[in-house]
Amino acid sequence: MFRFIAPMLALAITTATMAEEKEKAKFDPKAITGTWTIVSGMKYGTTVESKALEGDVIITADKITIKSPDKTHVMTYKLDAAKTPINIDMEGLEGDAKGFKAEGIIELTKDELKLAYSFPGEKRPAKLESEKDSKVLFFTMKKK
Repeated sequence: MFRFIAPMLALAITTATMAEEKEKAKFDPKAITGTWTIVSGMKYGTTVESKALEGDVIITADKITIKSPDKTHVMTYKLDAAKTPINIDMEGLEGDAKGFKAEGIIELTKDELKLAYSFPGEKRPAKLESEKDSKVLFFTMKKK
């Protein structure tokens, strides 16, 4: 009986791994479009105060608009879903970041979008986090 368990276990693991890879391959860029609320943020390893997270993040097929109570930022973006994690390149069109370019990564799980990006001129982050003294910003958003 035990000689049948090992092959069945191997088959189950292989099937689960293939299903997981297929899920990753199925990323649909349209899934990030919509209006999002920032629920948490880190800037250079320090927690961003909740007041600074107020507003909406509106994502269309090619633009991200951040509307806070006192400012609006607009940027273009491009995704590379072939990379793991998914790469995002952004360029500011309007607001304080106009003309700046930043490289980042994203992860989408159901109604939660995580975004980590480096300060302009810095290399793309490898992880969805913002460590102390890093030049990485990291935000978690929930879909409205």
